[in-house]
Amino acid sequence: MTKSIQKLEEELGGLLIIRDGKNTRLTELGHIVSDEFSRIIESEKRSKLLASEHLLEGNSLLKVGISNCLGPAKFTDFFSKFLEQNSNTQVVLHQIDEAGSKEAILSGVLDACICAEQPTKNHKIKTTSLFDERIMVAFARNDRLARKIEIGLNELSKENYFDHLNCSFRADLMAMIEQKNLNIRPLVQTDREDWIQKLVAAGNGLCVLGEFSAVVPGIRMRPLKDVKLKRTIALSIVFGSSASPAVISLEKLARNFNWDC
Repeated sequence: MTKSIQKLEEELGGLLIIRDGKNTRLTELGHIVSDEFSRIIESEKRSKLLASEHLLEGNSLLKVGISNCLGPAKFTDFFSKFLEQNSNTQVVLHQIDEAGSKEAILSGVLDACICAEQPTKNHKIKTTSLFDERIMVAFARNDRLARKIEIGLNELSKENYFDHLNCSFRADLMAMIEQKNLNIRPLVQTDREDWIQKLVAAGNGLCVLGEFSAVVPGIRMRPLKDVKLKRTIALSIVFGSSASPAVISLEKLARNFNWDC
């Protein structure tokens, strides 16, 4: 022990322990590095525990990215079923921007992503289509628009409009608005879906949403007249045999799940 401490002192360039006969005490440097070594020891213990839980007990950690423009309504039963079938798996859900989903999967930052299916394919990524979601106009529950079956694009120019910058419908919708020469000026632009929905529910204006993506009470939705925009929601994972059992189980359940319920 003494030789090990002396060697460490040589490497660090200073005394760690004051030796006073039978009594010893830490120097100032000793106190400083002691806290750091304690953290290293705890980290080592934690690593061993995690390895044991994974290898001996079968525990897994599954990191799933969810697009920030998707609501939870369609996924509650799905994840409940997954957890029921995979009781040793801990699921961590991350809110993500769809644009970075492929890189996050390929780099291993995420094990899977749930977002709108993208037109450009990657041969390294396996995509499983889940369900289709139409574009809808959202407004406050007591708004006059509740009497309508469909809402025309021109209505968006008559009301305060709230613009969700990360919405996967946004580019196509804005192109249609420009083509029709409609003068729509967003009152608020943000990447926070929950903020936009809260403002709409309070009666401040309109926004567009996926038909299953409302998360705030007090919102009604109607389809856009003569607008056939929809998005296909999909689960993406890395192709190949390197996927963990938890990832394989997630993809299998997604493929066989009844998304129409």
